[in-house]
Amino acid sequence: MISLIGKEMRMTLRSLVFYIFIIVACFFYFTSYATSETWGELGPPAAGTPQNMGTAEHPMYGWKQPGNAFELAKRMRTEIGWDLNSGTTTKYKIGFLVENKLDGEEKGVLSDAIAKLDVILQDPDKYTLDDVYKISDELNTQLGGNTMYKRGVGDFGFPIESYDEAVKAQKVTLDLYRDKVEAGELLPGAARYFCDYLSLPAGIFPVFLSAFLLLRDRSSRMSELIYSRRVSPWAYVFSKFIALGVMLSLVFLVLSVVGGWKTVEILGLDGQTGEAAAIFLGYTAWWLLPTIWASVAFGMFGSMLFRLGIVPIALQVIWWFISVLPLMGSYGLYRLLIRFNSPDDYVLYKDWADEIALNRSFYLILAVALAAGAAWLWERHRSRLDSAGALSRKRSKKKIKTATEAA
Repeated sequence: MISLIGKEMRMTLRSLVFYIFIIVACFFYFTSYATSETWGELGPPAAGTPQNMGTAEHPMYGWKQPGNAFELAKRMRTEIGWDLNSGTTTKYKIGFLVENKLDGEEKGVLSDAIAKLDVILQDPDKYTLDDVYKISDELNTQLGGNTMYKRGVGDFGFPIESYDEAVKAQKVTLDLYRDKVEAGELLPGAARYFCDYLSLPAGIFPVFLSAFLLLRDRSSRMSELIYSRRVSPWAYVFSKFIALGVMLSLVFLVLSVVGGWKTVEILGLDGQTGEAAAIFLGYTAWWLLPTIWASVAFGMFGSMLFRLGIVPIALQVIWWFISVLPLMGSYGLYRLLIRFNSPDDYVLYKDWADEIALNRSFYLILAVALAAGAAWLWERHRSRLDSAGALSRKRSKKKIKTATEAA
């Protein structure tokens, strides 16, 4: 089987689509992760003089996240009030933002949340940010889930309207950055950011290679020869699955090492190249490779099930669109991609770590199961051809015998 894997890897190197895949992966890396915007988000916050981006009558010095229970409760109450006044709330459905009309029960739920927030606003020093977020968590559940009240989805940020507030916000942001560095979360946050962007090509382009992998022999008229030999379906199909999976995985693993090295260089983290490479490799292996291998297996299984490569490609595109949003949170088993579009929020990441681990474990198992299903379908098709061939030979012998007797 090792020789078959080696042969398939050499075949992959001859594929034009494989090199297009490399170009696309590099394109996403250089245009999404390795950009000045990313380095600005990963680096220390700017400490210059705050600038008014609004007008003299309506100054605006940027946006800030709530730093205490009072700010969060006040902003959350405001947004709930907007939903009550409009009679709608925003939800993610199949990866898209949709405005849902509120019924009477849901309006009552929102009103109850406002009453709870009013209690906090009367004496906010008794409460923590987590106490306020628990109200939004409960509200999200009561509204059916996947709403903007889900923790990590809606950020409840609000505008900074005075110079003094802007100076204070800068100090808070700098303190948060220092806390992140001291907690050792700078490089892991960067690695999660890297995986978030690279998950986009990982979730769709492998199927363009795998969907035609088992059909290639039919198009080159080699299927009859292969079917005629007693080749194990497991060795035949899994050699192709492993070879393509390894080749595609190597592309992302190499990019992860490059990403870790570049991050260290840009941020001036002297002596941390090895640590960065290990962290980026770990996140890439755990977050991206299950997506890649599941996509490869899905293409192979779909091509055997429908006997057409275009069908699994179309289905994969739909699956990809469903999985792209939201950018954070919602890691159900239907999500092919892991989206965590933030280099910060490591507290939220820890809260979702178990959900992410379940998702990734599921897709590893699914990849093997789909590859096994492809092998079973391939063997079944070969058995049908063998039966058809045997019947054809039997009929030919009968015709020859009849013709001989007639002569």
